[in-house]
Amino acid sequence: MTAESSIEQNGRFDPSLIRGVVFDFDGTLAETDIDFGLMRQRVLEVAERWGLTDHLDQRRYILEIVDDAVEMLSDEADRRRFRAEAAQAMSEVELTFTSVASPFPGVPEMLEQLRDCGVRIGIVTRNCRAGVESVFSRHPLPHEVLLTRDDVERVKPDPAHLNEALETLKIEPERALMVGDHITDIEVGQAAGTWTAGVLTANTTREQFLEAGADLILPSAADITETLCLTGEEA
Repeated sequence: MTAESSIEQNGRFDPSLIRGVVFDFDGTLAETDIDFGLMRQRVLEVAERWGLTDHLDQRRYILEIVDDAVEMLSDEADRRRFRAEAAQAMSEVELTFTSVASPFPGVPEMLEQLRDCGVRIGIVTRNCRAGVESVFSRHPLPHEVLLTRDDVERVKPDPAHLNEALETLKIEPERALMVGDHITDIEVGQAAGTWTAGVLTANTTREQFLEAGADLILPSAADITETLCLTGEEA
């Protein structure tokens, strides 16, 4: 295998410790090709109707832009209305793409193998629940817990998102692996005290994952069984 297609792990990572794996969704398990530029534009259009755009840092992540805008509103009813309008704008864009999205090759088989090996499986994502479930309706993916942005008060990289999944799975952080395609997935794992793995199926490079301190780097999420499957059989 080439350097870009090989699995790389640091000397601290011990696969035998892992009893549960929590995955990001978009870019990790599924290739959705969501147009986040369009989603940002739609959210900013909502903010403009409310007269808030001049005070927003438009370089922030989209969900954080929404949070910033909400903080500018003093009336609780207005906050709820703005958040609902922004959520609708985001979901409309998201569902356009997730309605035709598919898992990456080998992902369904990988999840089935992890499950059969006794490894517990969770998914935490900044996607909306309807978007994820639109993929699941056509491509069932084994998992025990799914926490989308609609299910939690604080989304990753806030560790509360991942901690809630681990509590549901009844897995201690030191026995869990957080897997994702973005640096925020590494950050949330580190903040929660889990091991971390970066996958090279989106825009984050091997060098960026190394700099962020990922414990494991995989060509794709489907390759994880090469490292973990025997662990589950021994559990």
